[in-house]
Amino acid sequence: MEIILAILYCILFIFLIYKLKFFQIDGFSPRAVSVVFLIKVIAGVVLYIIYSHYYTDRNTADIFKYFDDSKVMYDTLFTKPRDFFQMITGIGNDTPYFNQYYHQMNNWFRVFESNIYNDSHTIIRVNALMRVFSLGYYNVHTVFMCFLSLTGLVALYKFFVPFMRDRRRELFFAVFLLPSVLFWGSGVLKEGILIFGMGMLIYYTDCLVRGKERIKSFLWLFASTILLLYVKFYVVATLFPLLIAHVWCVKTSYRHALLKYGGVLLIAAVAGLNLHYLLPQFDFVTIAVQKQHDFINLANEVKSGSIIGMAPLEYSWISLLKNTPQAFFNVLFRPFIFESGSPLFLLAGAENIMIIFIAVVCLIYANFRPVNKGILSFALIFALFTLALTGLITPVIGAIVRYKVPALPFLIIALFLIFDKERFLRRFPFFERFLRDDGE
Repeated sequence: MEIILAILYCILFIFLIYKLKFFQIDGFSPRAVSVVFLIKVIAGVVLYIIYSHYYTDRNTADIFKYFDDSKVMYDTLFTKPRDFFQMITGIGNDTPYFNQYYHQMNNWFRVFESNIYNDSHTIIRVNALMRVFSLGYYNVHTVFMCFLSLTGLVALYKFFVPFMRDRRRELFFAVFLLPSVLFWGSGVLKEGILIFGMGMLIYYTDCLVRGKERIKSFLWLFASTILLLYVKFYVVATLFPLLIAHVWCVKTSYRHALLKYGGVLLIAAVAGLNLHYLLPQFDFVTIAVQKQHDFINLANEVKSGSIIGMAPLEYSWISLLKNTPQAFFNVLFRPFIFESGSPLFLLAGAENIMIIFIAVVCLIYANFRPVNKGILSFALIFALFTLALTGLITPVIGAIVRYKVPALPFLIIALFLIFDKERFLRRFPFFERFLRDDGE
């Protein structure tokens, strides 16, 4: 029954890909998008098989633990539906009464609880909502998550393609086909929801400022912002200044784009440094330090096999800056391909080598003159900030591999933006068949 239901939902989502205008992307047919969707489903099933064999404790396996906890919430739909809707929406659910449900879950409460919102609540709620349609079959959730993340990736592609019409194949690869994005964005994990919210926020902000479908764009902008606040609030904190600078460029021009981005980011940095004087709970240095300490304590508690040595952060911006070089090294180079026998680590190590190779080639054949400096700034700043933050707060390689996923498409897009394809193809004509878009 699980297989039949998963296939039926695949057919439904492929039908939507063919019929909905949203999935019509420049340079590729609905068939290509459908193939990507099916590849994502296969990747999600492979992830399920790997976890079933290598991470047999469902209480600690990320792809299972939130799914299992969601059953407690879902079951109340039939016994006490009011409790179900309160837990799903979060309205009035923080009273001792609801502990009768939350204490049955293994991951509603963190081992090391801080005053930072526990984003595990969001993935548990999403899984509980999906159970209404999945009948409790795990891989039906995989299909749903693949479609959600695909939607976010399509939105991301549509945002960047007007600036990369001469390199649509490179953009397609950067957005849809990076191994980490395929695997971790196709599992029943927070990454799929994060990719969905991130793509929709960026694309519909751009649509709104350009006067396209204003009501629809505003609703999606609002909904995706709320979603991201409950999944990874730092993504919103990073994207908003960049989107403000982007809006400024669209409404005026991309002339002096670097100054516009620099000005907005400077104001955002000053505001971020001083926000805690008005709202003490938004001390970003304290939040980063607490997140790192929580990670270190949790990794030691569960005896993580992939913990890496890193200096504990101190409560100052100087400490964050001092540890940033090591953070970049860990995120960009770890795991080494020989570091572990785990298939997921081997995949991540091979991907690191591929990314380094792409970076070297793009930098050797770089040409900054024709590049839209605003879009380059957008992609590069988001990637670098997200990668640095991931490396600063995450002491476990297994978590680093996942948490850097949202940044990778932006990093590769930034590299492809400066890539002088014509000069490269004159030197290596063999690659014409791979890099030359149809009609060029």
